[in-house]
This record gives sequence, C-alpha cells and structure tokens, in this order.
Amino acid sequence: MAEPVTTHSPPWPRAAGSGPVVALGKLVADQVLQLSAPLMVGSQQRVVRTTTAGGAPANVTANLARLGVPARLAGWAGADPLADELLAGLAARGIEIDVVRRGRTPVSTVLAHPDGERTLLSDGGEGGLEADDVRPEWVAGAAVLHVDGYDLLRYPAALARAAAIAREAGVPVSADVAAASRIEAHGRDAYMALLADLRADVLFCNAAEAAALGPTGDLAELVVVHAGARPTRVLWRGDSREVPVDPLPDGALRDTTGCGDAVAAGVLAGWRAGVPVIDAVRAGHAAAAVVASVIGGQPPVSRPAG
Repeated sequence: MAEPVTTHSPPWPRAAGSGPVVALGKLVADQVLQLSAPLMVGSQQRVVRTTTAGGAPANVTANLARLGVPARLAGWAGADPLADELLAGLAARGIEIDVVRRGRTPVSTVLAHPDGERTLLSDGGEGGLEADDVRPEWVAGAAVLHVDGYDLLRYPAALARAAAIAREAGVPVSADVAAASRIEAHGRDAYMALLADLRADVLFCNAAEAAALGPTGDLAELVVVHAGARPTRVLWRGDSREVPVDPLPDGALRDTTGCGDAVAAGVLAGWRAGVPVIDAVRAGHAAAAVVASVIGGQPPVSRPAG
C-alpha cells in the first residue's frame, strides 16, 4: 500500500445508528491452554486451561458490553450444553442473544505462548449458518452490522444476505478479514470477491492480512489495519494516517487472542458515538490493551471507570 500519509482525520463513510451494534457469525468455545514454556514437539509440560466464549462475534460484543455499548450477538450457536453455558455467560454481560441453535459447538484450542503470541487449532463443530436462517430482525434498529471474515469463508451466502438486509434497512456494515493463511488457501481473488459482495463501509484487518489482500480501496471506504504494538494504519479515499499504539507496561502482555476483535469493538463504539475516526481507533487500542493483559479473547466483565 503506497498511499501518502496525511495528518488529518478521515470522515466516517456514513453515520451509524443509535441502536445496538450487531455482530453476526458463529459462537465458538475457546479452550485456552496457557503454556509454561515454549512448545517442543515430543515434550510434556503443565498448562493452565481456561474455557470461554470465543469467535469474533462473541469477542466483539463482549468488548462492546464492557464499554457500555448495547450489543447483539446474532447467527449460529450449537444446540449442546457447552453452547448453553457460553450463551448464558454472554447474556450475563448484558449482550442480547438472537441465534439459531443446531449441531455441536465449534471449539478452538488456543495455545497461549509465554511471549504472548497465540496459536489456534480449530474444530469447526457440526452445524452452521444458512442464508435462510438470516432474519431481518437481526439487524432491525442496529447501529452497525459487523461480520467476521472467517465466517465469510464458511457461510458466504448467509453473510451476504445479512449485509444486503442491513443495507436495505440503512444500517452500515463493517467486516473483519480472515487470517492471511486462509486468504491464500482460498485464493486471493476469490476471497476479495466474497468481501466485495458485502459492500462493507469499514474493513478491519491486520498487517499480514492487508499484505495478502493487496490494495483494498474497492472493498470499503475506510480500512483499519492494526499491527500489534506497531502503529495502526487508517486508509481512506487514497489517503492514510498512522495512529501510534501506547506501549503496554512491562509484563502486562499475557495473550494476544482477541486483540483484533477488541480493536474492532473500540472503533465500532466510537463510530456509534460519532467521535472522530482517529479517536475511535485509540479507543480500540485501549480495549486491545485490556484483552492483552488477560488469558483468552474475552475482556473482564467490569466496565472501565467513567
């Protein structure tokens, strides 16, 4: 990406509504294994295991709820006791739940390495989200519809239908991007076509995903490229701006799982509130710092002071 860096702030593509932010996709169980040492093939070590709700929709809505923003989780959840427990935990955070229930909950085993990096091992579960499952009431009165780029690979017709319903209702659409390895495995052009079908107003990705996609100007009016501790790049209409990330205190980094979802939640909260884009990105950085300081992709339940 060779767009010139400027010092001004971009406009929002359009105003968000005043209703809940809706995150749509599948509910995942994250079983986080906190490693005590670097993983070695053939070795044995003790781990600390934590099971939480996971997947982008659950992580985004949990961060929104912590920020005091109305949030709705829509899409698919398993019809098993594991999903019952996860959904109850999300509802206890104040998240509105509106999902179809079928099959077995997907499970991601998350290896949390000592340096804070993470590795995901995913079991897709049994079931899924069909286009006919998508209901207009999922996005009725929503501030923004946010969809997940991993789910776009598994349920492209359902997500495209949800985005179309949102646009018809005047609801803005944002989308996150699947991992660079998944983009490459699916084929860049094919994945770009799936993203284009969403006609998203705002697109989120990390630096590796942005490199895998290449130019994104035709995919969304505003693109947010986060890069961990390095500055986040905001791209719009041929311009760009870098937003520095405040460093974490020494020893604060425990697990990067869900940090990208936290960035998205902070930006979406700012979009709904109508604050400047750059301030919304800074709010995303602050939300990600909270998630990086805990194990797993879910933030603490308590809301920040003020």
